[in-house]
Amino acid sequence: MKKLILIPLAVIVLIGIILLFIFFKKGEKDNLLHTTGIVEGTEVNLSAKAAGKISELCCKEGDVVKEGNVVIRLESDDITASVKQARAGIERAKAEVNVSESAIENSKANIESAEAEVKNAEADVERARAQMEEAKRQMERASALYKDGFISKEDFDLKTTNYDTAVSGHEASKAKLRASISKKDAAAAQLNTSISQLYSSKARLKEAEAGFLYQMARLNDTIIKAPISGTVVFKAAEKGEIVSPGITILTIVDLNNLWVRVDMEETLIGHVELGAEAIIKAEGITNRTFKGKISEIGRYAEFATQRDVTHGRQDIKTFRLKIRLEDNAGMLKPGMTVNVDIPIKR
Repeated sequence: MKKLILIPLAVIVLIGIILLFIFFKKGEKDNLLHTTGIVEGTEVNLSAKAAGKISELCCKEGDVVKEGNVVIRLESDDITASVKQARAGIERAKAEVNVSESAIENSKANIESAEAEVKNAEADVERARAQMEEAKRQMERASALYKDGFISKEDFDLKTTNYDTAVSGHEASKAKLRASISKKDAAAAQLNTSISQLYSSKARLKEAEAGFLYQMARLNDTIIKAPISGTVVFKAAEKGEIVSPGITILTIVDLNNLWVRVDMEETLIGHVELGAEAIIKAEGITNRTFKGKISEIGRYAEFATQRDVTHGRQDIKTFRLKIRLEDNAGMLKPGMTVNVDIPIKR
């Protein structure tokens, strides 16, 4: 039974080898490798970053757009209001910063004034102490003179009163000094409070600025510009429709910069070289050939799109070739299958 199965498989393998040999020999006769490729180009799919209603759609399929042109606008009334609100938040935060900075300056001025008062109060205390000591000395001298009968009681009482007055003045000056020190401490505490308020105000300002930038980014996301110059080849929505984020609205292709992608089998890749000129033909375009040059040869092998299921042969691996079209004249379109003739490297 196994022999009966293996015989047809062997025949299939043999036929495949013969066909490949004939194909390759045919190419060798005209010094060309005959293969197929797909026309490709720089393609960009445009979509919205957020859901919204289309308020403006620039073009239809086939229209040409320039890089940087606005091609899609989404309704942005709510976002515009949010931007204004965020901008007002920045102004409020700036005003708070200004108030805090003014409070700091006032606190510093109050501290300087309080320090001057403390110095004056300290000088007053020193003068009052000196006066008190002098009054005490005179009172003690008057007391001795009074005991010896050299002065009258009225003179002694006067010196005693002067001393009591000096003591009261000294106490009053000390009280004034304590009040000045308390005022200075209060001004210093107010300065610390104002500094803390300034830090908080600046933090709120940064938060407001970040909120404004976020809302501006949202607003900018409602304006979609063409990232490349090219032709609109696909249009998936109309003005007034609501679109979801990430869903393609327009597809733009640069038709002036097309190439042909060829997946060359690894057994043949050694027969092609960079810069070789290729001839391209499209079955739908008769009596016309196109020229191109191999601009890229893949460095890594890829598995072919079709798997070889014959026994005794490994999976087919290919290397990707990129053939830059020299003069397309707008006839070849992305996605077209074309026949490609490549000179065999000798």
